[in-house]
Amino acid sequence: MNKQNLINLVKQHTNSFEDHPFNGGHSHEKIEWTVMKQKSNSKILALIYVKDHDLQITLKLEPSHGELMRQYQGIEAGYHMNKTHWNTIHVNQTEISSDEIVQMIKESSRLTI
Repeated sequence: MNKQNLINLVKQHTNSFEDHPFNGGHSHEKIEWTVMKQKSNSKILALIYVKDHDLQITLKLEPSHGELMRQYQGIEAGYHMNKTHWNTIHVNQTEISSDEIVQMIKESSRLTI
């Protein structure tokens, strides 16, 4: 999967829009962030980016679900986010299915509404 496919997947399964508030400026990081936000309240529901040639998405999950999912290869505590609620998925390097990623996207959407 590539970055645009992932952005489209989030849009398909949520009522969200793209934003790019972290790009440019004086950041020492060279990551181009795509922030997916709720249309209803502008809360972040997903962060999509490529870091070290690795497509990643950070999503909010119930703490117990996030802890369970981190047992799978390619899922870890959220990059630059609260480690209890946010989880980062290495999209092309995880053992979970695309359907499971979609369910996690939907959960993040529900939790940020």
